[in-house]
Amino acid sequence: MTIQDRTHDLSLIDHHIKNPKALGQILNLALVGACPKAGPSRYCDVHVLLLSWEDDHSGLISEINDLEDLFRHVYRYITNQWRIPSTNSTIALARRILRSLDEAGTSDKLLIVYYGGHGFINEDRKCVWRCDKRPDAATAHWSSIQTILEVADSDVLILQDCCAAAASSADGLSKGTTEIIAACGFEVSAPAVGEHSFTRALIEELRWSAQQRPGPVSIPLLHSKMLTRAKKSGNPRGAADGGSERRRTPIYIRVADRSNQRCIELAPLAQLPELVPNQEASSTTQFSTTYPESVQSSLEELFPDLDFVLPKVLVSIALREGETLLQTPDATNWLEHFPAVAKCVYVEGVYRSDDSSTVLLLMLPVAVWDLLPGDPAISFVAFVRSRNLEHNSPLKADE
Repeated sequence: MTIQDRTHDLSLIDHHIKNPKALGQILNLALVGACPKAGPSRYCDVHVLLLSWEDDHSGLISEINDLEDLFRHVYRYITNQWRIPSTNSTIALARRILRSLDEAGTSDKLLIVYYGGHGFINEDRKCVWRCDKRPDAATAHWSSIQTILEVADSDVLILQDCCAAAASSADGLSKGTTEIIAACGFEVSAPAVGEHSFTRALIEELRWSAQQRPGPVSIPLLHSKMLTRAKKSGNPRGAADGGSERRRTPIYIRVADRSNQRCIELAPLAQLPELVPNQEASSTTQFSTTYPESVQSSLEELFPDLDFVLPKVLVSIALREGETLLQTPDATNWLEHFPAVAKCVYVEGVYRSDDSSTVLLLMLPVAVWDLLPGDPAISFVAFVRSRNLEHNSPLKADE
């Protein structure tokens, strides 16, 4: 493929969303998924499996211990640390995963699988975990094992703090909901152990959510907050190894049947008899709402946010029947039937395209973008930190 071929790629030109109403419904569904209902966790219990290597000397163990302490004593989840052996690693890991599914394999439970260590992408473009950086170090073929989790009856959350973590993405369909937050894309290295690591960001955001939020936090919203932290940290001139830490941002991946729109939600359990036998169930703040209850608890975190505390993305969307948007003085009028969406999604441009189609430029929160369908009519453009400067004066939070 030549450079000219790439800059004039028309392979997606025939893909469209039917009309503005259909797009509004898609955006509304994503917003509802990102903003869970205020209240206690919907899971009767949560099992957490924290994985690392027996022979790992990276220093990550101290962070894993802190994460386990948070899950065990603040969230009151059932936690287990397990070290991957350096012999028969893949088989041993598969057996441990199957054991965890036996313990937490029903639809009213949640299984969290965390991994901290080294990783790389092999020649088959699959994620492989490795004991250390040596080429001949012990390995475990994670991509093959992940498919076991995708067919579980329970919801499964996978957290990966390793290089090439996003290579764990799969095409399978999950019986429950399977969501992944990976430390970085498949093509880059994860942030090193320390203040700006993936695990440290995870700990801090989970601790804040448990102490400050009145209800559960959805995984897309958690990802958005971790992305915010990652983009504010790091060395803007590049890390010590020559890379740019600002580019090492966490990745969100959703593996689920299209008919399953439910997101995983994390919240402290009311009680866990095995760990805190004398503790009474905690009370939960309830919200009054003028919008669907399932979104009220988190709406204030997504909008108006005019100071761009949470990261926003600019996306282009091709509409088949969008000509009417070009005739209206205010292109946001089409969102009037989706009031919550209209508060956090901004129309930055409307263009007439070929074949009587219309192209929209929308700015929306990362948590909403995470849950948009994998439709070729929707394309990522960039992360943005302002409205369209050509047509909008700078916005302030008190305006």
